[in-house]
This record gives sequence, C-alpha cells and structure tokens, in this order.
Amino acid sequence: MGYQPGRVLVVAACVLIISGSTHARQAFNSKSRPQVESSRDVNLVFQNTCHKINRMELGIQNHGTFGGVLTSPGSFDAVTGEPLAAGSIFPKNSGIGHLWAGQFWIGAIVGSDTLVSESWWEMAADAPPRGDFRHYSTLSDSLHPELAISEEDYIWVFSDTFKVGDMEWLEPDYFYMRPHYPLPVEVTVRSCGWSYDYAEDFILFDIALKNFGTRTWKDAYFGVQCEPNVGDIARQVNYCNGCDDISGFLRDFPDANGCGQRDTLNIAWSADNDGDPVAGQWSYQTSPYRSARSVTGVTFLGYESSPDEADQTLSYNWWNFYVPGRMPIDQDFGPRKKDNGRDFRTGGLGDPLGDVNKYYQLHNGEVDYATIYTASIPPWSEWMYPAQEVARAMSVGVQHETLLSTGPFEVPPGGVLRLAIAYVGGENFHVDPDNIENLPDHPDRFYENLDFSDLAKNARWAKWIYDNPGVDTDGDGYAGEYRICVMDSVDSDSGWRAAVAETTWYEGDGIPDWKAAGPPPAPKVWLSPTLNGIHVRFNGSKSETEKDIFTNIADFEGYRVYLGRDNRLADFGLVASYDIEDYDIYRWHQELGKFGQWRPEGIPVSLAELYCRFGHPPDPCDDEHFDPLSTAPNTPYHDPRYPDSMYYFVKHDYNASEFGVTTPIRKVYPDEPDPRLINPDSIPSNAYTSDGYLKYFEYECDLENLLSSVPYWVSVTAYDFGSPKFGLGPLETSIPLYAQKMYPLMDGVNYESKDLQVFVYPNPYRIDAGYRARHYEGRMREDRPEYRTREINFENLPAKCTIGIYSLDGDLVREINHDMPESDPNHTHDSWDVITRNTQEPVSGLYYWVVQAADGRTQIGKLVLIM
Repeated sequence: MGYQPGRVLVVAACVLIISGSTHARQAFNSKSRPQVESSRDVNLVFQNTCHKINRMELGIQNHGTFGGVLTSPGSFDAVTGEPLAAGSIFPKNSGIGHLWAGQFWIGAIVGSDTLVSESWWEMAADAPPRGDFRHYSTLSDSLHPELAISEEDYIWVFSDTFKVGDMEWLEPDYFYMRPHYPLPVEVTVRSCGWSYDYAEDFILFDIALKNFGTRTWKDAYFGVQCEPNVGDIARQVNYCNGCDDISGFLRDFPDANGCGQRDTLNIAWSADNDGDPVAGQWSYQTSPYRSARSVTGVTFLGYESSPDEADQTLSYNWWNFYVPGRMPIDQDFGPRKKDNGRDFRTGGLGDPLGDVNKYYQLHNGEVDYATIYTASIPPWSEWMYPAQEVARAMSVGVQHETLLSTGPFEVPPGGVLRLAIAYVGGENFHVDPDNIENLPDHPDRFYENLDFSDLAKNARWAKWIYDNPGVDTDGDGYAGEYRICVMDSVDSDSGWRAAVAETTWYEGDGIPDWKAAGPPPAPKVWLSPTLNGIHVRFNGSKSETEKDIFTNIADFEGYRVYLGRDNRLADFGLVASYDIEDYDIYRWHQELGKFGQWRPEGIPVSLAELYCRFGHPPDPCDDEHFDPLSTAPNTPYHDPRYPDSMYYFVKHDYNASEFGVTTPIRKVYPDEPDPRLINPDSIPSNAYTSDGYLKYFEYECDLENLLSSVPYWVSVTAYDFGSPKFGLGPLETSIPLYAQKMYPLMDGVNYESKDLQVFVYPNPYRIDAGYRARHYEGRMREDRPEYRTREINFENLPAKCTIGIYSLDGDLVREINHDMPESDPNHTHDSWDVITRNTQEPVSGLYYWVVQAADGRTQIGKLVLIM
C-alpha cells in the first residue's frame, strides 16, 4: 500500500511485527546497513504501569511490552509510585494471570535488507520526559480531560534506532551473526480503558509507527505475538502455569440478533487447558489454588486503506516454546502446510529464529489449527505430519507462543503507520470440569464444551468503540453495514411477509471513531437548604434528549437521587428514583444451544406498545384478553398469528414512574407540554424557566429529617436502559463526580431575612468530645492527624463577608474571607480549622467572633474553646 498523507491504518494485536512481502528476497545482505537519520537518546531503565480502571488489569512497559513480564511483585508503578502486583489479571482481583508477555515486533524490507525489530529485546523508551508514561482521562476531575480518549489513557514512546553497541544484551542474527540493525522506527502507543459495563473486559491500543529512516519500508506486514501463562499467580511459584495452555483462532461467532448471521471476529485466543478444577469442582479460593476458567485473546480492529490497495492477508500461527540446546529438536514444532516449501534451516518447524524466518512467518497466509488438534492431524492432510512422540502431549496443553499478522503495507521515510489493537477477555470459557478427559483423542467434543460467547461479545464491543457502527464519521454518506432481522412473520394473501423486523448496524464506515457510548448527560442540579432538610431541583433537558452513539436513539430511562455524608462512592445511599414504565420482550430461540434459549428482543417498549403489537384483532391495542404481565418463562405467550414464536414480558427496572406516588420525585410543571412534540421554532418563551431551561424537564424532591450540624453530599444521576439484547446493563452517570455539598438549615433560622442571625456550632468546642470518631469532622481526611481535621462551623452567613475571631484582649486570632456566589448551595456556610493565623493551636478560653458583611452590617458573638 502506498502511503498517503491523512490516511490512517489501524490494526489490533498483542505482539506487533512488520516485515517484507512474499516476493522480497529471503537472504540478508550483511554488507548493506540501513541509514539512521540521527542518534536517539534513550532510557534503558524499564518503567511499568498498569491499567486498573476496569476488570482487565493489564501491565504495560515503556519499552513496548505488556502483560505480566517485568511487573513481578516488588515493581513500582511509574505513574502513581504504588507497588505493582502481577501485570496480567483477568478478571480483576481474581488472581488469575493470563499473559506472560505481549510484544511489538516491527520489520520491513528496507532496500535489499530484511529487518525486524522486537520491542522486548531491541527497543527502549525515549529519554525522559518524552519516554515517560503520560496519563490522561476523560473524567472531569482529571488534569487534561480534553486530551483523553478513554477514562484511563496511557501514552508512551519508544524506538529502535540503536547503533551497534548501544545495548550490550542484543543478540546477533541467528544466521549471519551480524549485530542488530534498526529499521529505524519510533513507536507511540496510547492504551485505553473504560469502566462501563460493556467495555470493562478489554484494553484498546492506538499505535503510531514512524519510519525514522531515510528509506521506504517495502511491502510491510505487522502482527502480534503473545506468550500465554494462564493460572493462579500464587500457584506459579511452584508450578508452570504456562506449560498446559491451549490456543486457537476464532474466526466468527453468531451475532446477538439470533437470526443466523455471524460476526467476523478473527480472535487469536489462549486459555488454560482445563480451567484448573479442584477435585472435580471449580475453586475460587486460594487454597489450594483458584480455577482459571477465563480466556483472553487479541484481534485486529481493522485498518483504513486506499481504493487501489491489494487484498490483505491474515495469518495466525503458533509454535511451542523452544529453548535451543535444552530440548530435543523435534520439540521445536509449529503447524505448517505441506505446500509452503519453507525450511527454517534450524532443524525445527516452530520457533522462527532470525529476521528472515520471522518475516516469513508473518506473511505465510496460514491459519493454524488449534493446539488441541495436534495429535489428530492425519498423514494425508494438507498439514505436515507432527512428530507423534510429542503431538499427544501438545494436544493436551503446551507452553507456546502465538502470532497474528496481516499486510502488506508500505511506509515512506517520515511516514506514519497507524494501528489499533484490542486485548480482550471472556469469562466462563470452561464450563465442564471434566472436559479435559476428551483430550487428546476427542478434540471436537472438547471444543464443543468451550463457551466463547463472553469473549465474542466483548470483542464485538471493542470493535464498535474503535469504529462506531452506523456512524458516518467522514460525512461521505456511508455509515457502515447493517442487517435486517425478521422477528415475526404473518401469513397473507401473497404468502408469508415480515410483521416485525429489526435493523442492526454491525460495522462502521471504516474511519476510526474511538468513542465509547456512555450514560446520558447528568442533569443540571440546584440545592437549597430547608428546615432540617435539603430541597433538590434538577433539569434533565439534555439527559432525556441526547442520543446514544450506537443506537442513534435517545435511550434515557430514569433518574436516581443519592445522599451521602461524604463524597466517596461507598458512602452514598439511594433515597429516590424515577424510571420510565417500559418492558423487555423475551423470545424463545430453539436453534440456540443444545436445548434452546430465551433471548431479549430489541429495546424496552411501553405497555401500550406491547398491547398494540401482541393484542388480537380487530382492536389489538384494546385487547382485554391479552395480559402481558402474567407471562413468564414457564408460562409463555403463544400468538396464533406467529405459530413458531413464544414470548414472555418483564418490567425493565422498577417502573417507578408515577410522580409523587411511586416515586418521591415530582414534576415542577406537570401541565407543561412536551417540547419534543413541537417544532423547535414554535416553542414559546414561557416554556423556559427564568434561568433558560425547558420547564417540561424540571423536577424536584425534598430530603428530610437530616442533621442540621453536618454537611451532606447530594448527587442526581441519569441512566439509560442499556441493551438487553447485547447483554449490556444500564449505564449511569458517576455518583461522586457530580455530587454537591449542602448544610441543612437549623430550626427557626431564616438567612434570607434582613436581620441576618449568624450562628456557630459546636459551641462550646470540646477537644475531648470525639467529634472525629462521631463523623462530625475529618470525613474524607482520614490520612491527616486529628489536629488537622478540626472544624468550627459558621452558618447563615452573607454570601460575601469577613469572619474575624478575637481573644478577650482584642487580638486577632484568625480572619476568614468568605466570598461565594449565591448560586453556590454552600454560600451561607464556612468553617474555621481551629488553627491561629500563626499556624498554632489556640488555647482554652472565651473568644469573640465578628462577621462583617459587604454592606457594612456586623454581627458579634461568643465562642468557647475547651482544649
């Protein structure tokens, strides 16, 4: 592919390799050396950090590897400074490691040379600060949310531009004993993680490869190499977790519609051979060890290519982990087709030693059989016959490496090749603790007992985040590919015709989006104190109207109101909720699994829609004999018009939708018409509140019986209805992120009166009263000493004033400038940390406080300290 400015190439993998084409010469000319534009300052100290925001806990290293390698206990996080545990855990906190190392190999035909660069051995991070990890996040409390793609971005830069002797550990080429020659290449990686339910089981990588040399990379290929190491990391101390692993290639999987179509996935997957059951049962305890039932894999996310580009090849290869000189040569094995005619010249068929062999492996176009089939390959097949003395052992499980690759491409000097990769996990891959008994003699039975559904679902979402289906990103009129699934058909005069059909976009337009579907926008919230309570007002104009990027519909479902004593997630409790009255439709699919399955259909619908769709003629919407709420899996609904279909219907969430009745949330303007049914140009000015928000979306509720002497945190969230069909639960806005602090008013206090009456509490302040232990002070500041968490509160303050604290002799002890906008819910409150202006503790005694408002009005009171 010729490089074109502005064109982007994207791929997904675990170890990346770029090499030359099948038609390039295979021999390396040791006299021809690539020219390097300039020497690079590099950092030979390996740094580590780890993705932790979701359930894929994945270590990354600044020289271009990821997984468990170099993140052993005792390592430290280069970003946070905290200790690092093992670097490849899925699911998070399970203790199950999956990947010893994933590395980037980059190679090409450069002039007459075949060059390959490995990130594990032949690359290093650029010198600080350029080679240091950079951390960004879309969360609004991060330093640079505008620079982030995901909730957890890490950016790292490394390169292979070394001259001879730059790194003493570099090994010579296997065949020519010449030193390593760089391409040269500079690699910039952005790894991305999200915490949303549907995106919590994978990490995406956005990779930019820059040709840093003076010659073109001809017919380049790139690929991904992984060394799996699956099992309980605590068991690894005395046990080889990777010695009984299995791998394979999942080309496609049934789509979520249940209509018989299949999604192309192309996942190179790896797992433990049996899931490590204990005494025939799955174990989730550390003694003796935990079962490793999950699977992980890598997949290409696609790439953007020019119209005249030749078809790309896809290769998947594996070979056993071979140590030359320590193992018999017949153990150096990997699948190979008989007609490829390739001799590695090493005596073995597996480990591709030397640049020319690594290059060849990348573009061979083969998709190897899964490791479990090694002993089942007959002598007359298209595959080379495996040595039988090792084949049976390999079929049960073997320490090995995998490679996923594609190409060719071409990159000129100074050109940049963009790639994207996904490392994906799936749970409950092993479902039968006794399945291993089918190996090595019955691999088909073994394979049928593996469950790829969660891995496939997560890989599908990873692809959709990278390239949003149904989104015309470049505005050329093409939004991707879609399928039409007929859910029900009826018999008519012209034969069977579709009665209910659903359109599902399953591919994007080929232009990367890097957008994850989040929850609806949080509502605008105002808090005001009431008598021993808090009045909550919020407006959901954006929450209820913004469309989901995947479905292109407004998927708002409801609101939730939370109350907490501080701004930590665990401290919030749900005090009020509202959700739309809607229902999920489940349909029986006889063709799924061995015995059939119930599957949700489409999006939630209203009760009226259920009646109109499933009620009987002549007036289905008023069919008194149809009762959708009486259905269940064991008592499904049969409609004679759809003889092959069975359904049942369930509430989607709680359906707490009657304002002031089933929910304490109330409509502020219950008679206001829905502006979505009115032409935007025709909405009258009186449809808006005084602060410019549509009245129709205005809500309120009251939180009562609160303590007046302590602050509370209030958060109002919005959530959507998720996607039951795709196994996606509702997405809700962050509770702590949008929380606001408020002090309820005390009895009889009216701060709006002309005669402001400021009051102070606790008064007297007693150092022995245990305020911290009783949570009156020091919340969210547990790391500070007690004398740094004290708090004397001033309530009913003017929005702008000066608070002075004086001794009986008139000496100024502390002055506090209180200046807050009246729109701030806490503008009537401030506090003193019981530290003098000389940063000392005050002594016991009687003090005066003076509050002077901006208009000159002054109030004076007494304060007693018992220290």
